[in-house]
Amino acid sequence: MILLINPKTTKPSEFQSEYFREPNLGLLYLAAILDRNDIDVDILDLEQYDDFSIDELKKILNTKALQYTIFGLTCLTNTYKFSISIAKIIKKSNPNAIVIFGGPHVSFQYNSILLAESIIDFICIGESENSFLNLVELLIAILNNDKNIREFENKFHSIQGIAYINSQGKVIFTGYPEVVDVEKLPLPARYKLSHEYFHYKVANIIVNRGCPNECSFCSRQRFFKLVRIRSINSIVSEIRDIISLQNYNYINFYDNININRPFFIDFCNMFIENQIKMPWGCELRVDAIKRDDAELLKKAGCQLVATGIESASEEVLKRNFKYQDPTLVLKGLDFLKEQNISVQCYFVLGLPGETDETFQETVKYIKNLPLTNEDTLEFFVATPYPGSLLWENKNKYKIKIIETDFSKYDCQHIIFETQSLNTNQLRKMFNIAKELEKYHLSK
Repeated sequence: MILLINPKTTKPSEFQSEYFREPNLGLLYLAAILDRNDIDVDILDLEQYDDFSIDELKKILNTKALQYTIFGLTCLTNTYKFSISIAKIIKKSNPNAIVIFGGPHVSFQYNSILLAESIIDFICIGESENSFLNLVELLIAILNNDKNIREFENKFHSIQGIAYINSQGKVIFTGYPEVVDVEKLPLPARYKLSHEYFHYKVANIIVNRGCPNECSFCSRQRFFKLVRIRSINSIVSEIRDIISLQNYNYINFYDNININRPFFIDFCNMFIENQIKMPWGCELRVDAIKRDDAELLKKAGCQLVATGIESASEEVLKRNFKYQDPTLVLKGLDFLKEQNISVQCYFVLGLPGETDETFQETVKYIKNLPLTNEDTLEFFVATPYPGSLLWENKNKYKIKIIETDFSKYDCQHIIFETQSLNTNQLRKMFNIAKELEKYHLSK
């Protein structure tokens, strides 16, 4: 009865890669929750298709549109337009289909989106594990009695964490959803993924929700209202579940695994004590890494660490609420490289406060990093995602949005100018940054 759809986000070059990733974990959690409550649910992962034309997409969706009644779509800012295209195809094939959107972009833009897109029936705001289940259960009860859902608008208002347009054309927001108890969630429903024609290689495990930081370019702290860290036992259970599927060869752990030091120690010891041999990598704050931490990561089997350095300018970092000492970052990287752990270093170009001088400071800093050819260096263009401080406080940051096409909000396009940098200057910097990436790869 219910189909959850994951839009295509993987780059074509990644499809045949040994690091082909599984779809959005949010969908896998929702599928598991519905399944646990005896509600029929399937997942359509458009990542399965290496490349397809709009006609091929219509053929895929037209068949699905008649097989299901309720459709759930997740989207990021840069996949929003594509997700709308999917919804339009479904509605054209099946006008009675109920379309529910979720994810960070629509959570922060629900009012304007609902007013602009009549094809969307409901939007689940923020963490949706509770609200989506409650909404689906109510919809099924209404549909099983052959009733029109608009006759029961008063009942939808009782579901916390959703938005919709009522029969008078007014947007109704029922309030933010209750905070989800991560310990009560079932394991993501990876068993719902199709492995008939290809195999996912990389599994993602979320070890915490929320973030104690307030980086200007991130919306996570507003999407997840409270920081919660999962228990070691629940993480071990998910690792064993992934191993039992026998097609994964790598696990990524998100988000920063060292926001809490006692957890970080227990997390690393988890691999040692349980003799877990599956290769893995993680995101963490390198400025907090000491020599014994790097040694423990190596002993635990960590193969790769990804970290956001963003800038070498302390002034730029402070202005954007990224409180990180570049000197400590350099020390942390030294400790990791002593253990031969690969690193992925991310930098953000064009943040408020960036100038030609601060950019050159970052370039000089990068050239002194202890990176080898097994490490990755990557620049991203500062992007004001809805929900981030950059988006909410454009005037305060004195940025001028020059690109309104959300499909270009992928950290590879110039979206805004600052007081110090115009488009031409930013483009020149970005070209230098990309050349720096290529130079590193050629070393």
